This record gives sequence, structure tokens and C-alpha cells, in this order.
Amino acid sequence: MGKPVILQQYPYTYLRTIVMKKNLLTKSDYDKVLKMTPDEIGKYLEDFEYKKEVDELAMEYKGVELIERTLQLNLGNKFNKLLIMSPHDLKVVVTLYLKRYDIYNIKTIIRAKFSNMSMEDTKKYLSPISVEETAFFDKLIAQKTVEDVFSSLGFLKEKDLRSALEHFKTSNSLVYIENTLDKFYFNFVFSQLRYLSMEGKVYKRFLLNEIDVLNVKLLLRLKEENIPEQNIKDLIFTVGTIKKDTIDKMMKSDIPGIIKELEETDFKEVVENYGKESGKISFTDLEMDLDRFLLQQSKKLIRQHPMSVDVILGYMFLKDIEVKNLTRIIKAKQLGMEESFIEKTIVI
Repeated sequence: MGKPVILQQYPYTYLRTIVMKKNLLTKSDYDKVLKMTPDEIGKYLEDFEYKKEVDELAMEYKGVELIERTLQLNLGNKFNKLLIMSPHDLKVVVTLYLKRYDIYNIKTIIRAKFSNMSMEDTKKYLSPISVEETAFFDKLIAQKTVEDVFSSLGFLKEKDLRSALEHFKTSNSLVYIENTLDKFYFNFVFSQLRYLSMEGKVYKRFLLNEIDVLNVKLLLRLKEENIPEQNIKDLIFTVGTIKKDTIDKMMKSDIPGIIKELEETDFKEVVENYGKESGKISFTDLEMDLDRFLLQQSKKLIRQHPMSVDVILGYMFLKDIEVKNLTRIIKAKQLGMEESFIEKTIVI
């Protein structure tokens, strides 16, 4: 992108997306799935809208692995369908969203190197969705160490790359490396949104909400681990809807203090119950509630702007959530977890 992109009205594309959205699982569908065994879930999905992917993968995979790969392939097929049916300027928006899967795959490769996973096993965990070509990821997988993979990424600034690697060497933790990749993604998308018209502003708001959630999750986890304030400051994103002075106060606060500060932000309804709790806060529950907040924001995009690019962004996020939910359910069922516990871990 180098010149402004004026997103026009494309009723055909938006209506097609609304139809795709109607095929997403509902609350009643999840209620049924939660009562099923993994094999029954696989059959249910095959009868739903995953049959094409099941048929394609059934000869090579079985059981839970077949379901997990079916979910990922279906996600890729749906997003590819959006690309195919979108005019050129809408493709710009879809591609910006898909760029996050490049970052996901890079992180997956780095984690695999950190765990000494084989090249073949690493490939199994990559998302089939990406903007980059397969050859790009093959080159990264061929590297020997975490440092080699990270250093071979040509898009990072030298100072960011060097700083993240220094932290990795001293802490043997991937948190700074992954944080650097996340910051690159958001900065890249923001740099491209300035070329869009009004829809760029809506997309930016959506991303800012995502960054808020990432910041809050980071703050809570790092405070729980008693990480020094300066280290936290290095990891926190400097943009978002939460004001800088509020973020500064949160970095200096303990966990109850962070909750208290959040009560003065858009996240008031998310955290108000946690502020009343006297015992230890369940971070798992709070993180799920933060993800539900993002889900509601995504649904608003579709309801408030049904004949705009917002319906595409909203659908992509909702579809993403569906695949994550089903993957969580399958893994939890495989581990023999109770239905009541599994229900708390999904975002509806």
C-alpha cells in the first residue's frame, strides 16, 4: 500500500459474509457438543459444515488429531473463500488480519526449537493460514536454534532483535521474543490502516481493544510472578484505549490495584465482580472474561455495520473463536475433564 484505499460498498460480498456467519455454532450447538465424546464431536462436525475437510483428511489422520486438523483446515478454507470473493481493496483488509497467522507460525517454530521438536513434528503444528509462502516457513524450520530462527527474520529492527535476544540469553524465556513479534504485527497493521478510509478507524479501534486485553493479561501474569516494574514496562504495549497514566498506575500497583484501575476503563463490567472478591483471583476466569469482551466487540461490528467491511472483520474474529473453542473442548475431553469445567474455558 502506498496510496489511500477508499473502501466502497460491496453488498454482494457483505451478504455472502453474513450467510457464512449464520453457519457458525450457536450456544445451543455448544451445549450439545459439551455432552459428546470426541468421536461424537467429530461426527457432529462432519454433519455440520466440516464435511469437506474431514473427507480430505480422513485417509491420513484419525481420532482427535483428525478433528484438530479439520478445524484448522476449515478455518483456512473459510478465510481463503473471503479472499476469493472480495474485490481488491477488501482483500487489503482481509490480508492485514491474516498477517497475524504468520506471526503465530513464527512463534510456533521458535517454541518448537526451544523444545527441541523435530522438523516434521513442527510442521504439523503450523497453521495452514498465512500470507507468507510455505518456503518462508520451511527456511525458518531448517534453522538450528531459537537464535538462528529469530535472527533470520528480515523484518525486525536491529535494536529490537538484539534486545529480545539478550533477554532470551539471560532469562532462557521466550516472553521478550514473542512480545517483539506481537509488537511488530500491531505496528505493521497500524502503519497500513492509515491508507484506508473510515473503515480503517473501526479496524484500528478493534485492534486497540485487542492490545488492551494483551496488556491486562501481561500485567496480571507478570505481577503474579513478581517481575520488576522496569521489566514489565519493556513488555507493555504503548498504544491502546486505556490511557497511559492508567497503565503507569497499574504497573506500580498490586493485582487488586490493577483491578481497581480497570474499573475506571471500558473494562469496568468485566472486572467489577473480581474487585469484590476477597480471595485469590482466578486468572483463567478473568482472561476468559476479557476474551468474551473482545467477542462482544466483534459482534457489535456486525450488528452496527452490516453493510460494511466491519461484517468481514467481525466474522473472521468469530470464526477464529469458534475454532479455538472447539479445539479447547476436544483437548479437554481427551484429558477427561468435567463438562462444567470445560464450559468455563470456552468463549461464547
